[in-house]
Amino acid sequence: MKNTRDLLRMRGLKKYNLISLPTIDLTPKEADHFLDCIYDESVMKNYARFIKMTKPVQYVRHIGFGEGKFLYPSDTFDESKYKKQWVHNRITLTAKTLRGCAPIYDDDITDNIEGVKYKAHLMEMIAKKIANEMEYANYMGDTHSYNAWCDDDIESLWDGWRYIINNSQSGDAYYNKVCGAADIKEACEEGSGADFTLAGGIAEQDDEAPYNWEFKYHHLIKNMPSKYKSIGLKNFVFLNSDLVTQDYIAALSARATALGDAVFTGAITPQYGRIPIVDVPLMPTNLGTAPDYGIIGAGDYTDVILTPNKNLIIGIMLDIQIEPERSAADRCTYYFYTLRGCCAIENVNAVVFLKCLTHEC
Repeated sequence: MKNTRDLLRMRGLKKYNLISLPTIDLTPKEADHFLDCIYDESVMKNYARFIKMTKPVQYVRHIGFGEGKFLYPSDTFDESKYKKQWVHNRITLTAKTLRGCAPIYDDDITDNIEGVKYKAHLMEMIAKKIANEMEYANYMGDTHSYNAWCDDDIESLWDGWRYIINNSQSGDAYYNKVCGAADIKEACEEGSGADFTLAGGIAEQDDEAPYNWEFKYHHLIKNMPSKYKSIGLKNFVFLNSDLVTQDYIAALSARATALGDAVFTGAITPQYGRIPIVDVPLMPTNLGTAPDYGIIGAGDYTDVILTPNKNLIIGIMLDIQIEPERSAADRCTYYFYTLRGCCAIENVNAVVFLKCLTHEC
């Protein structure tokens, strides 16, 4: 089979236009292969639990005792101490439908760069694009116009993980009546009543003797309820921007320790204690602080999440469905993509969340 360059040469063509990209001219020398600039940046899905939904609305139920004791000394036990009612909490998964479409023209396949591989390459690009957009919506989505999402934004369809965490305190919509609320920390405050001694980044060094370091990962672990840590810290994960990870590595390097050297040289993967640190490229680093917590573009702040693996939930009712539609007039096949899904958090009480964290660019 002759390659694209030979076809162009045989037909006497000086250049070739991609029909779907009419402003791009491909010369014979560059018509054999192309590089796409779409990378699969979706990471959090690897640490989430997928629930296959059988109906548009599905529930995850918590049942427990709530507050108070169950056992009492026999001499003081009476009917006032009966556990007459169990405590329950319900998480609702409501699948939303998402659609997209991409054209693939006949001439772009028959005469084109990469030949028959062109179609498969485009399909891979679309799949990566879908994964990226879904992850961003799962994290930053909210139905309350907190970030003024418009109707064309899939972030407007459901409340994402960040919104759920920040609205999980007692009396909020996502408070867990069985287990409790998420523990939310603020990295940008210091002084009396603040969460940290040194405000700022993930690792800060005091400018006064004895010049101690404060690693905020450490405080997140300390504030994770002990009952969850009993499953083993290796089953937890820190999720944050790669900029935060680099700040941590820089701090380790400055301390000139064996651990710092090993992480800096790549001998071991970044972790704090026994908990791995996972880079999430799609986690925003331009969020605001008070009174604009979480507003995109309102500042230069970011987040860190500490949670057990599989505590984040992705609900899928319909896997990606691909439906081709042939247009003879356009000599093109339109590929329509449809999926139905949503997101949730199984137990917000098993989340320690750090917001308004600074970072180096």
